[in-house]
Amino acid sequence: MYPQPSDPLATAIGDMFLARGARVAVAETSAGGLIALRLLSVPGASAWFERGIIAYSRAAKLDVSSDLEAILDTHGAVSPEFVAALAEQLRARTGADYVVTESGIAGPPGARRSPKPIGSAVICIATPTATHIEEHVFPGSRVEVMTEIAQRALEALHKQLVR
Repeated sequence: MYPQPSDPLATAIGDMFLARGARVAVAETSAGGLIALRLLSVPGASAWFERGIIAYSRAAKLDVSSDLEAILDTHGAVSPEFVAALAEQLRARTGADYVVTESGIAGPPGARRSPKPIGSAVICIATPTATHIEEHVFPGSRVEVMTEIAQRALEALHKQLVR
C-alpha cells in the first residue's frame, strides 16, 4: 500500500514536472492522501509539488471554496461536476499548472446511503489547456478501493503529461 523505495510512476511524473517547470496540486477525498504520499515519496518533490488537501468531510470540501456548495447539493460529491469544480477552485487558489482531484465511495457497505455502489470514484486531471474526467467502480475492500483510486489518478496524470 505504501510507496515502495522506488515508485517508477511517481518518479516519471516528477521528472516531467521538473522538465516543464510545472507544479501540481492535489485534492483527495476518498484516497485519503495516498496520491500525495506517492508523489511526495519522490526525492526533490518540493520543486514541483504545490500542495495536497484531504477534503474528506463536507465542511473540508467547502473550505476549498464555498462556491462548491451548490454543486454538492445538486450533483453530490461523487460526480464529474464536483471533481471538475474542485479542480478549478484549487487551481485558482494555488496557481498550480496541473490539478488532480478525486472523490469516491470506499465503503464499507451500509456505512452510508448513496445510489452509487461502493467503489464508485470520479477522478479529474486539470491541465493548463483541458479538464479530463474518469469514472470508475473499483472492487475490493476499503483500502483496496482507496489504493486503486490513487493508482488510477496517477496513471491519468501521467497520461496527460505525456500527451
